[in-house]
Amino acid sequence: VNPGVDLDSFSPGPQSTARQELGLPLDATVLLFVGRIQPLKAPDILIRAAAELIAMRPELRSSLVVVICGGASGTGLEHPESLSNLAAELGISDNIRFEPPGTREKLVSWYRAADLTVVPSYSESFGLVAIESQACGTPVVASAVGGLTTAVADGVSGQLVHGHNPIAYSHVLNQLIMNPLHRDELAA
Repeated sequence: VNPGVDLDSFSPGPQSTARQELGLPLDATVLLFVGRIQPLKAPDILIRAAAELIAMRPELRSSLVVVICGGASGTGLEHPESLSNLAAELGISDNIRFEPPGTREKLVSWYRAADLTVVPSYSESFGLVAIESQACGTPVVASAVGGLTTAVADGVSGQLVHGHNPIAYSHVLNQLIMNPLHRDELAA
């Protein structure tokens, strides 16, 4: 039996209200990662893709906010600072915002505030984050692995990416950032 989400909690809402609540600029481009901070979930792919995006479109440096929301667990506990070190190495520390795990209500606000939720996992039995995000009206860019191929309707509610190449992710993210009408179609 596939898991689900409480649609009374996880539902669309005004992006501007969520951004104000979370202290995000109203005109930012917000990419969101939610999950355990560990190699299996691959948040580093999103950070590397963000660096590629900025290299491809330098004008994004001033408006791109990548939110990594979650806590270290499993093998991620071995090097908890690895993602902040990676962001510094890539020269995009100012674009990355690390947030600790929060309440369900706060998580709903993060989903609503984001332009896209990114789920670059190497393995996913179902992909609850993808379902929660879509329930809040935020399209998902996810790895075409495991349950994510069921949770994300490719081209309908999000975009599936084959492989884990940050450059491939950056191209998909760029296409969706540049096309707000298509993003709105995916959100619907």
